[in-house]
Amino acid sequence: MNNLPRVLLIDEDPSDRRLASLVLTGELGKVEIEEVGTAAEFSSALTAGRFGLVITEARFSWADGLELIQLVREVRPDCPVILFTNETGEELWSETLRLEVDGYVGKISSGYVRLPAVVRSVFFRTRRKAAESSRDAPYRRLVETLPVGVFVATLDGEILEANSALASMLGFFDPEEVVWSTFPDLMVDSSTADAWRTGMISTRYVGNLDVQLRRADDDLMWARVSSWVVEDAGSGMKHIQGIVEDTRDFHAEKEKLSIRAETLARSNEELEQFAYVVSHDLQQPLSVVSSYLELLGETVRPRLEDEEESYLDRAAAATMKVQEMVDAVLGYARIDTRGEEFQQVDFNTVLGDVKDALWEEINSTKAEITSDELPIVTADPSQMEQLLRNLVSNALKFSGDGPARVKVAVEEQETEWQLSVRDVGIGIDPQAVDRIFVMFQRLHTEKEYPGTGIGLAVCKRIVDRHGGRIWVESQLDCGATFYFTIPKRPAVAGEQSE
Repeated sequence: MNNLPRVLLIDEDPSDRRLASLVLTGELGKVEIEEVGTAAEFSSALTAGRFGLVITEARFSWADGLELIQLVREVRPDCPVILFTNETGEELWSETLRLEVDGYVGKISSGYVRLPAVVRSVFFRTRRKAAESSRDAPYRRLVETLPVGVFVATLDGEILEANSALASMLGFFDPEEVVWSTFPDLMVDSSTADAWRTGMISTRYVGNLDVQLRRADDDLMWARVSSWVVEDAGSGMKHIQGIVEDTRDFHAEKEKLSIRAETLARSNEELEQFAYVVSHDLQQPLSVVSSYLELLGETVRPRLEDEEESYLDRAAAATMKVQEMVDAVLGYARIDTRGEEFQQVDFNTVLGDVKDALWEEINSTKAEITSDELPIVTADPSQMEQLLRNLVSNALKFSGDGPARVKVAVEEQETEWQLSVRDVGIGIDPQAVDRIFVMFQRLHTEKEYPGTGIGLAVCKRIVDRHGGRIWVESQLDCGATFYFTIPKRPAVAGEQSE
């Protein structure tokens, strides 16, 4: 289907008419052309008035071409007229200006080549001029200034109108250049074009379709298209209206994120390999050192001085400490790669298991652990226990001189659960709160508070795996409250972390 009006081609020479018709249909598609070569044919065509654009010669044996233009203007004042002739002269030019002829093409070889482009241009300008003077002109001006592309097309997708934003997106200087394109043909992927056509036919609406479009310079661009079928109330004619949003920046960022995700995946693989090296290549020599220190202690300890015996004890303790740190790093590395499938986890049960595991610490600090009614979340059960155990153990360790008081609380948010572990211990310097979640970043010496310095880093990695956040609010000597969030998820068996 072509959106050009019926063309009235007036020329006495049948060869010229035939050649002009062939050129027009070859370039513009199935445009309907009525050829006129005699006065009778012209009179009949003018009376019928079934044309929307006129192409005429300037001289005829039976009439003056300018007089024919005058007659056309009287019958169809808004009909565009193109003068296709070799006639020249000041009088001709003066008359064509008076009659407001819309286009002039010389009837030479290059003129035949130019004729289809002139027809397109004249028709587009005439239609745009009519639109500017119509009642909906203010709305059209608004559409013209929109930063998104707007188009009107036939049901076959042939673009009838386009705004400047769409022309710019597609690499054209003028919206006129976009008209006559077929929208599905602009799509790089033929399957996407077929899906668009199918959607317009079946549901009469296609929304937020991500497509790659081919620009005038053959570069490709990403866009998001929404289009719908509109029926004119008066005529019953249907056409397509649509908007096109430039999403090149979005897809460029998406590509960057994809590259980053691949990089992180490789990093995780390397971390897993590192964990393997730690578990096999480091643990074995550590075990050997520990065994020999133990044998050495059994054989020579009776003959050692007190200071020499302390050296042996320190070496054994240091070896054990390194073993603990190796185990901790191994556990940290495997949080993402060796986690369990997500399932329903009752935090009340988790807290009970944590209390059982920490009963010695609870008794030694005379701790009182209270809690709200805790939620059921979708998560890795073993990691939730490790997370809560680390936080509660931390609260007990830094309880200070008095009895430990620990409160596990919850606050339900719209999309997540916010849990907290609050203590009344020694607190944390606010300037140091960002460092405590980094591996081996300790705020106290090993002698003051023993530990590997990795527990809170493990907590952060667990929370990160679950798509949540973790932070602390504290002041020195005023206790600390550790907060973490777990997103609400549907209870899907076998759900993995994103």
